[in-house]
Amino acid sequence: MRILLIGAGGMIGSRIAAEARERGHEVTGATRGGAGGTRIVDAADAPAVAALAAGHDAVVLAIAPPRDGSEPSGPLLAAGRGVLEGMRAAGVRRLVIVGGAGSLEAAPGVRLVDTPGFPDLYKAEALSQAALLDFVREQAGDLDWTYVSPPAQIMPGERTGDYRLGGDRLLTDADGGSFISAEDYAVALTDELETGRSTGRRITVARADLASNKALVEEFCQVFYNDKDFERARTLLTDDFANHHPGAGTGPEATVKSFREQVADRLPGFRLEVRKLVAEADHVWTYSLITVGPGAPGSVSVDIWRIDRGRIAEHWDVGQQITEDTVLL
Repeated sequence: MRILLIGAGGMIGSRIAAEARERGHEVTGATRGGAGGTRIVDAADAPAVAALAAGHDAVVLAIAPPRDGSEPSGPLLAAGRGVLEGMRAAGVRRLVIVGGAGSLEAAPGVRLVDTPGFPDLYKAEALSQAALLDFVREQAGDLDWTYVSPPAQIMPGERTGDYRLGGDRLLTDADGGSFISAEDYAVALTDELETGRSTGRRITVARADLASNKALVEEFCQVFYNDKDFERARTLLTDDFANHHPGAGTGPEATVKSFREQVADRLPGFRLEVRKLVAEADHVWTYSLITVGPGAPGSVSVDIWRIDRGRIAEHWDVGQQITEDTVLL
């Protein structure tokens, strides 16, 4: 893949460049001043962006708004507009944006930037990043865009190659922390560049831990088995998801098709209640109670889920029907 990376000299941009090149991608780094041998471009200059983007497969916008005390929204929106217009002129459709965390929901309907404890020092920058997200949502419908928000804290650190993936909600760990290393953020963004699984929407990433792996499995069980929200469920599975349940097949589409045909369409009262989760390394075990409707016998299921880079990669399960001798957890 040929990638034009605007903002390649920054803390995050430089790590994206390194990650993408390590995977064999061709990266054209660009900055306003040409630091480090990068190409010179003003992101707000659409013709200049078009000339530089020509022949590339994707553009990554990894610039920060001005931090000189001036109002940051205008310049950042001008850069966003210039990049969109330049990409259209160059015939490049794929755009991935290094976004901000302030527009993530800290609670339903409440953005992080609007919470009482949000630092005043970063508020203007956070609001400018939120404005860019709104602009892209409104104006980039003809492009294959993804806006990638970091968690509340991102800084240089260790590349583990693992992360947790989310949508519009701020991701936190069991202690309320919200963090990722810039190296693992670069891993997640490059994964999204390669897969294109989240085009047309904002995603967020955070450090993976046992608690987040459990939360991922718990969310999947709720949206897949109970809400029947198969569109959301697909995003929680890897493209090569292996479901070892008999007849389920390989891949998210095969799993959805199998569940619909075997369960959802035949048993509309089907419910799965996760009663116990245990996590170790990249695996999660669940113990669940399954009911299908009034008067019908229930069953228990023990499932094993393997997590890979914030998505579920494999699933195994065993189950038994509940009898009067069954002792439930």
